[in-house]
Amino acid sequence: MNKELSLEKLFSDIILFFIRNKFLIISITVIGVISVILFQKFKPAYFSTTAIATSGIAAYERFEDDDILNQRTAINMINNLQLDVKKEDYEALSSKLNITTEEASQIKYIEAEQIFREDKDEKKHNTPKFLVNLLVRDNSLIITIQNGIMSYFNTNDYVGTYSVIYKSTNNAIVNSIDKEISELRELRNQANSTIDLSTNTILSSRDEMDIQNQIVDLTHKKSVIITNNEMLKPLTFVENFTQTTVEEREVVIWGTAIGFLSFILSIIIAIIREVKQQALKKTK
Repeated sequence: MNKELSLEKLFSDIILFFIRNKFLIISITVIGVISVILFQKFKPAYFSTTAIATSGIAAYERFEDDDILNQRTAINMINNLQLDVKKEDYEALSSKLNITTEEASQIKYIEAEQIFREDKDEKKHNTPKFLVNLLVRDNSLIITIQNGIMSYFNTNDYVGTYSVIYKSTNNAIVNSIDKEISELRELRNQANSTIDLSTNTILSSRDEMDIQNQIVDLTHKKSVIITNNEMLKPLTFVENFTQTTVEEREVVIWGTAIGFLSFILSIIIAIIREVKQQALKKTK
């Protein structure tokens, strides 16, 4: 019974405390929220945009993950730019992206992340694509920065060397295929040839296409190599950054956080004021 009365009195005291100090608590909380809103409205805005990209670096390195190009090197190269942004080393950033220091200083954040696909068992698998998230203070520089990222990949010595080797070796393979096709055609045209070119396996293949004719098979392989030579660039934007005009201001997040802190602060001030008032009453 005494415990129930104590809880009831405690609950009653809390309610009376808020009633006595409601104007103070409401005023401090509202002032805190309004201050954040005004600060967010008048501070420089930033713009958020995202691109979809792919890279041939894994192909240059002859490194594939379950027949899917692993994009870890390209992703790490872009994320390395964020280290310069975080340190505000805009000189280094401008040098890497081949843009001015002033333009580099407008980058607030840049990050790349792998795009995954989910199978029916909700297991995640790599894809040859990745996202590039960009925050800038000046949306007119979005295309400039995109071109800078392209330059960053295209002028990289490591990537450039691998690209040259990749294309030269692919060209050598194409020449070998052309020679092989020519020899097969000569064999086919020989009247006394006993080789069955429709069933005899000349090159092993992991392709899903079940091609029996070896000349067609080799021609298909040649077309894949030529396509890769032309399309697998150090970096390719599958979808460019959107030239957004919508300003990003974290009013809701900061307003909620500061509003809560202001509420806590108002309660602390109200408690201090009541303790002080009670102390003054005792001294009279």
